[in-house]
Amino acid sequence: MVTFVRATEKVTGFLALPCDVRRHRAIVVIHEWWGLNEWVKEQAEKLAANGYVALAVDLYQGKVTADPSEARKLKRGLRQEHAIGDLKAAFEYLVGRLDVDPKHIGALGWSMGGGLAVQLAIHEPRLAACVVNYGPLPTNIGDIQKIDVPVL
Repeated sequence: MVTFVRATEKVTGFLALPCDVRRHRAIVVIHEWWGLNEWVKEQAEKLAANGYVALAVDLYQGKVTADPSEARKLKRGLRQEHAIGDLKAAFEYLVGRLDVDPKHIGALGWSMGGGLAVQLAIHEPRLAACVVNYGPLPTNIGDIQKIDVPVL
């Protein structure tokens, strides 16, 4: 686990690193409404095993659940602006790492995290790519026009 700063707040995330020490492409990994659970950490480790620096951001500040009712409450309690701020802070953290190629940082998310990956593409013009796994897509034409990266 690593800690980085957003304004005056601390944000945490699970950092998975490739085995070699050269510069790598990186991915901001964004969890589903369940929180930063073991499955998401495993996905980050798989990305690292394939040569990416992977940072799975903890948007719920340590809260994790397997209960759909609790997950719904956690998701509803997460303000989108706050989540985007945390993701931008994660992006900046990766930019500042010596083992990361700052021109090749992407975002990957599932469900709620997929929608937030697209929001990061809207709000972070330096993002290199975005992968949405069954997440909500933007409908505002102005927001869509801000996306200047490949989206899968």
